[in-house]
Amino acid sequence: MVENKRRIAFHFILFLLPAFFLYTLFFIYPFFRGFSISLTNWDGLTPRAPITIESGVFETSIMSRLERQSDREYLLSLYSKNEDGTAWSRLGVSGGQRRKIESILSRAGYEPESNRFVGLRNYRDILGGRLSDAFYPRSYTLRHFNATSALPISLEDPNFEADFLARLTDGERAIFDRYYQREGKAFSIKNENAEFDLEDLIWLIPEIDETGFIPENDASDFMDDVRAAGVSGDKAAFESLVTDFLRSHALEGESRDRVVEGATGLYELGDIKRLFSTKWKSEGFDLGVIGFTLFFTVFSVLGINLLAFLLALALDSGIRGQKVMRSIFFLPNVLSMVIVALIWKMLFFQLFPRLTGIDQWLSDPAKTPWLIVLVAVWQGAGYYMIVYLAGLQNIPTDVVEAATIDGANPWQRFRSITLPLLVPAITISFFLTLANALKSFDLIYAMTSGSAYTFGTVPVVLDIFFDAFARKRAGLATAKAMLLFVIIFAVTGIQLVIMKRKEVEQ
Repeated sequence: MVENKRRIAFHFILFLLPAFFLYTLFFIYPFFRGFSISLTNWDGLTPRAPITIESGVFETSIMSRLERQSDREYLLSLYSKNEDGTAWSRLGVSGGQRRKIESILSRAGYEPESNRFVGLRNYRDILGGRLSDAFYPRSYTLRHFNATSALPISLEDPNFEADFLARLTDGERAIFDRYYQREGKAFSIKNENAEFDLEDLIWLIPEIDETGFIPENDASDFMDDVRAAGVSGDKAAFESLVTDFLRSHALEGESRDRVVEGATGLYELGDIKRLFSTKWKSEGFDLGVIGFTLFFTVFSVLGINLLAFLLALALDSGIRGQKVMRSIFFLPNVLSMVIVALIWKMLFFQLFPRLTGIDQWLSDPAKTPWLIVLVAVWQGAGYYMIVYLAGLQNIPTDVVEAATIDGANPWQRFRSITLPLLVPAITISFFLTLANALKSFDLIYAMTSGSAYTFGTVPVVLDIFFDAFARKRAGLATAKAMLLFVIIFAVTGIQLVIMKRKEVEQ
């Protein structure tokens, strides 16, 4: 009997060993390797066993610090000095040799500049809000005009009155009315205040336009200085600029008058430019990477499950053609997510503008997050419809019939029978959609290409991708990935525990 138990235990362990080996190879080792990388400032390229080391560093910072002669001999067997004597280069090595080099360099206290151990600094930066503003949700003030810019000829912004005119005092509104006039729903600059025409008064004097007596650079610098004096409101500086320009170029007669007229006009435009730069602004809120990830997770999870549940209810009602419709609704899930993204991207850029007359769809930051959620729901609902439909078809018909005989109406049957017995399907559907939403990458990357930060549609996984491969901050990217793993594990774990309790209670 004891023999049999030992044999059973032996075979059981023998059966588990391959699985445990593969689990260690493909999860446990990468996990701890990733954690060790997250404790460095690695740029994703620099190896810990450098291919080339400067001669001074190799000889004084490494070789002279090694206590073991065997360590020095081992390095010398793999590194050779270049012909010019400025550096030592490493030969091609195997994985075991590379790890031994790393161990020797560690004993010497040497670390490459772009692959140093920094401890928990990456985690402190992420959790302490010390990364770029684009990573965290934030409110911001958007200024719509720069004082050094040219005045807009027409103001057609539908929010212009709320963002600018509503902020003006009576005196400031008088300044605005002096330069702009209403034309329908827009405001246009008055002809006498057109900046281009004021510049032409100066550009077209014979001394510049015909004879070239005054260099164009002198005229351009003069007008730039006049504009700057106007923006700052420095009347003395303006008068000094005009006097010096007229005297240095000996301008008289009509040319002098035109320069004075043009310069005075450009200077006076400083009033409206100052007004625009200080009062024309709007308040906004940027979701950031974290905010958009939460936004996408909440609305895609709710949208996918709600649509899938409604479709399953409709197909379980016995309507005609339910098998065909089931295939049609499931079809989007068969397609690759990248293909789905490219199809919808084409619709948003080509078809929708023609049908609706609205030019900006996917290129509008206000619409883009919702459009991405829409595509995610359209693509994912078909799969979870099958899950809910399987749950509905497993509900015993005799229970439903008994409730009907007892006088329960459709709503009572749904609330007291269908929904409780469907909790296992709801549990697995919410678990999968929640995990997938937090890991979303390909759909958003394919739809927004390189403009995701502009549209405010960067989930954590895409931000990790940019950190690792574009910004060369693999250590920080790995720290974000580790935190994301913990968050997904915690969130999905809590959701499973809560939903499983609901199953038991039912």
